[in-house]
Amino acid sequence: MSGVSEIKCPHCGEWTTGHGRHDDKCGACGGYLEPHRFSHEAEVKVKRENPRKADYFAIKPTDGPLSREVKGFLNAFGWIVFYSEIAFYACVTGVILILGVIAG
Repeated sequence: MSGVSEIKCPHCGEWTTGHGRHDDKCGACGGYLEPHRFSHEAEVKVKRENPRKADYFAIKPTDGPLSREVKGFLNAFGWIVFYSEIAFYACVTGVILILGVIAG
């Protein structure tokens, strides 16, 4: 979709030419013609430039081998505790639901 087409600006309502790119701007007001598409592309770019780091202890390139192992273990242990809590709450909710259905 690389052709030129006219599109109505969502900001000012004027018709302007669009090229089908996510960063097309209105000729009248300067606003983005497809703001939802532009924001999605911006989010994808940020995620590509900054991949998700470990949430508990960030492993830095300057860390030694022992420090990397300890931080990796603590990160894994933190996620295990997190998902164990979720499983526990789901089981308790299930038991309460079953008892409620049985009790009528």
